[in-house]
Amino acid sequence: MAPVDRLPRENLSRSAPSVRGPYLHPHATAGAASYSLPHKPRLAVASAQFDFSRAVQTVWRVGNDAVEAGSNLVPGSVPRPIARIGVAVAAVSVALFLLKSIVSTALFVLAMMGLIYLGFLAMNPKEASDSRLDEATGDPSEDQIEEARRIMEKYK
Repeated sequence: MAPVDRLPRENLSRSAPSVRGPYLHPHATAGAASYSLPHKPRLAVASAQFDFSRAVQTVWRVGNDAVEAGSNLVPGSVPRPIARIGVAVAAVSVALFLLKSIVSTALFVLAMMGLIYLGFLAMNPKEASDSRLDEATGDPSEDQIEEARRIMEKYK
């Protein structure tokens, strides 16, 4: 009696990896064997780069799947084309709302950073003007001596 879990002979021959000798490099001579790993084709490098058309196709495919899944949630009494259109409109509305929220938040944060910086410069005019004066005069030792004299006069 043959074991039940044994595969037929033709399936084994297809699924088993072929056993070959050492890898022969295409530029190697017939007698010399090269034991290095095979080089990956240039196609693998090109496919690793960003491909805009493939990204658009993937987004389109995911969008279609999402609309189809959403339209399956709509009761059967609603015609399928109308359900698909309604789900697509709702999905686009939510996506645009989220995009608007993200963009408006980023612009608000940038505007607040600018206002805070301008407020800092308005409340500390010495900080803003010192850096410009040091760069313009090129001789910071005179400013330091003058500042030291003012401090000494203050504590006499």
